Amino acid sequence: MDGAGSTYSPDLIGEGGKDWVRFKIGDRDVPDKTVYCDAEINAMLVLGPNRWFAAAELAESLLASNTGGAVEKAVGDLRIRWSDSPHSAYRELIDNLRETGAEELQGSQGAFVTLGTATGA
Repeated sequence: MDGAGSTYSPDLIGEGGKDWVRFKIGDRDVPDKTVYCDAEINAMLVLGPNRWFAAAELAESLLASNTGGAVEKAVGDLRIRWSDSPHSAYRELIDNLRETGAEELQGSQGAFVTLGTATGA
């Protein structure tokens, strides 16, 4: 993305919206190197059960685009595993975002959360 339609203000992180999502997933290099435009982030905030899941979904997409979705690649005798790379740390961030989102849903709505979806208890 060329950064068109992308804004970021660290002063607004505390509001829990688009700027919070950008901060959490590391998409802060506005306007030059952002992955998502503001409209995409705002749409995920509306569509998801909460901001944590929105951030996790966007981070998942970002990771997949950077790795091609692969966790291991082999070329001849050379083998690379993402578990030994920064991708593994980013995967852990995604898992933590989902876990926190699930905890927030359970605490605020008494919902049962599984596999990234929420249903009423």
